[in-house]
Amino acid sequence: MRIGRCAVAVCAAVCSQVGPASAQSRVLTLAEVLTRAREQAPQIVSARLTVEETRGRLLGATLRLQSNPEIDGGVGTRQATGSRFTDFEIGLSQRFEPPSRRSARIAGANAAIAQSSANVDEITRVVLRSAAAAYYRAIHANQRIRLLDATQELAVGVYSVADRRFRAGDIAVLDVNIARASLARVRAEREAAESAKALALGDLKALLRLDEDVAVEGELGRLPEADLTAAFDAALQRPELRALEAAVQEAEAQARLGGAYAKPDFGFGVRYSREEGDQIVLGGMTVALPLFSKGQEQSAVGAARAARLRAELDAARTRVRLEVRSAFEAYTRRVSAVRVLETEAIPGLDENEALTTRSFEVGQLGLPELLLIRREIADTRFQYLDALLEAALARIDLDASAAILR
Repeated sequence: MRIGRCAVAVCAAVCSQVGPASAQSRVLTLAEVLTRAREQAPQIVSARLTVEETRGRLLGATLRLQSNPEIDGGVGTRQATGSRFTDFEIGLSQRFEPPSRRSARIAGANAAIAQSSANVDEITRVVLRSAAAAYYRAIHANQRIRLLDATQELAVGVYSVADRRFRAGDIAVLDVNIARASLARVRAEREAAESAKALALGDLKALLRLDEDVAVEGELGRLPEADLTAAFDAALQRPELRALEAAVQEAEAQARLGGAYAKPDFGFGVRYSREEGDQIVLGGMTVALPLFSKGQEQSAVGAARAARLRAELDAARTRVRLEVRSAFEAYTRRVSAVRVLETEAIPGLDENEALTTRSFEVGQLGLPELLLIRREIADTRFQYLDALLEAALARIDLDASAAILR
């Protein structure tokens, strides 16, 4: 058995399995996953509909007249000496409020819409983070399965050689049993990788609202450089910060609305009546004097709420900055770990594997030594693949923390 023929066989097996699956499954790239999540993720769709609910508040706030016209009337009889009259009166009035109240209500409604829109962006950020992570976990499972297929192929070859040498009397049955156990472990690891793949794809389907078989396309390995300054600048527009800023504006508008109640309401009306056959037309004006109820509660609550939200906003800005810095440092370390393995561990693995296999075939290397070296080689490859996954997830965390992923 030679490593070249083994690799060709594994590649052929993988291609033969991927072809039918691709024909039956919906194959998604990372860009398609993110696009689908933005358009179809249930949480994002629900958040967008919530914005439309909030817009209804603006419709009420923009009305120039907050009260409807009032019509009142009365009818009765009047008796005098030798005569009797039927008198009646009817009046129409309309109340008005100071323009500052309407302005404050509109400002509060617009701030609420801004909060709701920022909430959509925040939910989108969280969902995209989860979708990208599920995608990379599925990609990792795919690549792990391919590595395990190659490892299994080699384990099958080792078992065949061990069995042949046992039949020739070169080795004991113990070595054959060890080779069989090694092959069984590889098969078990592959089943576990299939399980991890199923879970990752299940999470992805739930996030994307897909009720069909899906597969992912792509590779782990591309690790772009990160710019901390650019990340800090982007983080200033993080949705939760914009939501808090809008909440401060809404609270300030509430306080202004309370202050507007210190100004009097006024109303105009016209009244028509008939008394003893005489017709009377009167115009009227009413003024509500704000002596007792002056919007004290709204002003106090709005001012206190604005102060609390400003404190929360300052704390959130500090927390976001620390989160971005931590995510940047974590990503940088993950990339460094990948680079160490790429430069110091990965080169020469294929050659070492081929040499140990050939040495075992000709009897220069015992089975325990072969399996030990083979396990070390496999562990290094799996560690490298895991390091690539951790680096990819760390980059997702960085982009999500900096609001680049949105």
